[in-house]
Amino acid sequence: MHQFAPHIIVIELVRPDDAAPRIKQLTPSAATLLGYGEQELIGKPVDLIYAAGNDKALWQEALADATDKNTRQSPSARLRTGFSCEIVTKANDKIQVLISLSVLSSPTPNKTDIALLIQDKPVLSEVEDFSVESAFTESEERFRQMAEMAGEWLWEQDPEGYYSYSSAAVSQILGYSPDEVLGKHYTEFLTPQDKATQQHYATSHRPFYALLSHYRHKDGRQILTESTGLPIINAAGKLLKWRGVDRDITARMHFQDALIESEKRIRLIIESSLSAIVIMDSYGIVTDWNHPAEKIFGWTKDEAIGRRLDELVIPPRLHAAHRRGLELFLRTGSGPLLNRLIEQTAIRRDGTEFPVELSISPLKLGNAYIFSGFIHDITERKRLEHRFRQAVESAPNAIVMVNKSGTIVMVNAQTEAFFGYSRAELIGQPVEILVPKRFRNAHVGVRQAYLATPVSRPMGAGQDLYGLRKDGTEFPVEIGLSLIDSKEETLVLSTIVDITTRKATEAAIRQAQINLAIAQSEIKIAQRIQASLSPSAPIKSNHFEVTGYCLPADQVGGDYFDYFYRNEDHLDMIIADVSGHSIGPALFMVETRSAIRTQANGSGTPAETLKVLNNFLFEDLDRSDYFITLFYLQYNITNHQLSFANAGHPPPLLLSLFQSECRELDADGLILGVNKNVVFEEKTTTLSQGDLILLYTDGLTEAENADGEFFGLKRVNDILVQHALKSPQAIIEALLEQLKQFCRSESFNDDITLMIFKRH
Repeated sequence: MHQFAPHIIVIELVRPDDAAPRIKQLTPSAATLLGYGEQELIGKPVDLIYAAGNDKALWQEALADATDKNTRQSPSARLRTGFSCEIVTKANDKIQVLISLSVLSSPTPNKTDIALLIQDKPVLSEVEDFSVESAFTESEERFRQMAEMAGEWLWEQDPEGYYSYSSAAVSQILGYSPDEVLGKHYTEFLTPQDKATQQHYATSHRPFYALLSHYRHKDGRQILTESTGLPIINAAGKLLKWRGVDRDITARMHFQDALIESEKRIRLIIESSLSAIVIMDSYGIVTDWNHPAEKIFGWTKDEAIGRRLDELVIPPRLHAAHRRGLELFLRTGSGPLLNRLIEQTAIRRDGTEFPVELSISPLKLGNAYIFSGFIHDITERKRLEHRFRQAVESAPNAIVMVNKSGTIVMVNAQTEAFFGYSRAELIGQPVEILVPKRFRNAHVGVRQAYLATPVSRPMGAGQDLYGLRKDGTEFPVEIGLSLIDSKEETLVLSTIVDITTRKATEAAIRQAQINLAIAQSEIKIAQRIQASLSPSAPIKSNHFEVTGYCLPADQVGGDYFDYFYRNEDHLDMIIADVSGHSIGPALFMVETRSAIRTQANGSGTPAETLKVLNNFLFEDLDRSDYFITLFYLQYNITNHQLSFANAGHPPPLLLSLFQSECRELDADGLILGVNKNVVFEEKTTTLSQGDLILLYTDGLTEAENADGEFFGLKRVNDILVQHALKSPQAIIEALLEQLKQFCRSESFNDDITLMIFKRH
């Protein structure tokens, strides 16, 4: 028997008025036979492919039979299943073929899917009529041969959905051999999510196209396929089998998912950027506008997209220049503002102008360009730059800024005063104009060496440096060098101090050093005096405990703490810090203690005591240029009420039992020695059982580690909370231990004094 080459077209017939059904699907070979692309025929009326005249009548009769057969329920009703005719190609050529029709399904009561099997007519003597069943039987072997060569998994299932044939491609797609698939129900290979939703296909008698299926590979991973299945139905309307194909689209879907995720990430980056991001097309129309752009310019994304960029963000006086620049780039491919970080003036929705820093980058997509702009509002930076210029101008020292080549680009008013040149005479000159001639050659090398490793530091450490005035006179100077962070160029800022007066006093300083050696013995005496003034032991009772500790930064410190009974009902506690340290502050501490102890016999409150103490010490402090910060507490032992006043000292910390945060005890008051007759605010609070108070000097919180980080109140708070149930002495030891670990040192730059009161 002759082997025909089958070409299949699936048409959809809508009753009762559809005389020309439309093509729903076709095989690539059918499209090739007719000279069309596969998608060209989808949706077109089927009468596009058959000739007029008698052949048209054959088609209409066959379709009428199919419609009538599908309508009648009697399985014995006649259906004309095949005929010989001519079909017309896209090039209007006519081909003799054999046509057979097979009803595939009834998707809805008014629709019918019909399969057209088109085979080349080999010779005119061939039998013209044949059944769909015999045509499929004759092409069975050919189908299987083609299936084995195809990259897709081709399969057949019996009417119940059990595999009766599987091509070898199943091994590549699912990892199973064809023998492992045969006899298995198709749902056995689906993931649980698809088993329930696809259970009905086996009995539906309806074809399905490009159905997304989730299979489980033999190794357990998920495989995604695009499934197409056609029911094979005989003339009596009986489902004979299912024939279908699965195409592995796992990689394609993963690529699509990755693309979607990539687009989401890009969108997230754009929206989370701190800078405004604006994208426009080659016509100057905004195509994207992120949230920072909304905040900076005042236009919402919906309002901005689709409008011209210059109308939204560029001042009107600059519109023409913007459009000329865009036209220039589109014409020549070059633009002076592109791919650079520049400063421009922008305009907000309300009409206010402000400075921005922006970079614009073009991107060619096909034959067109898009432009992405990254815009940052630099209003605050400009304000700070203005303040910087004001600060430089009003600085008490000469400030000279030079570029990488050593040319002066900026000077302040003090430079003019120091060197006798006007500003105009200095700008643009080499900095060596300010250096004595005998040092100029060496200075060039020093300047270049600094630029090789620029750090903020004094110039010529250990050497005598001199400046040269316009009149030729020299004067001793001290110079500090700093690098200015500038994106445009490297700049060095020189701070020049006239140390003529300092040099004049160096002899006195050397003499002072001699005097200092003499004073060493006096310091030892002061140390013994200072040690004798501190409380010799903690005060403990059944209701409270107080103790303190002082760690001087120098041989003799300027910190002071004390506690004593004012009377049987009141306990006074004081902590003070004299500015500086060594013997001078220590002597003021002695004087302060004496004055306080003198007042202890009276009934003064903390505020009253501070007022008397300030007036008493004012003259001495004013003459010596010292000052004292002091905090005074008075505890009423009977009613547990705490009164306190402050003279500019860091507020003590009050921690209640089982609390995680300390409360600061503070009151208004100037430091001692600034003004006379100062009125100090006095406050009160009641202490509960378990309450503890830490009094400290700023040497504790301002102690720095090697990285320049302060010990800070937060660490103090955490340590107090951690050790709150311990004794005052144990808490002080824990604080000092943690401080030494933090600073990695046993000594500190400032005196550290701690005092803890705890109510039991």
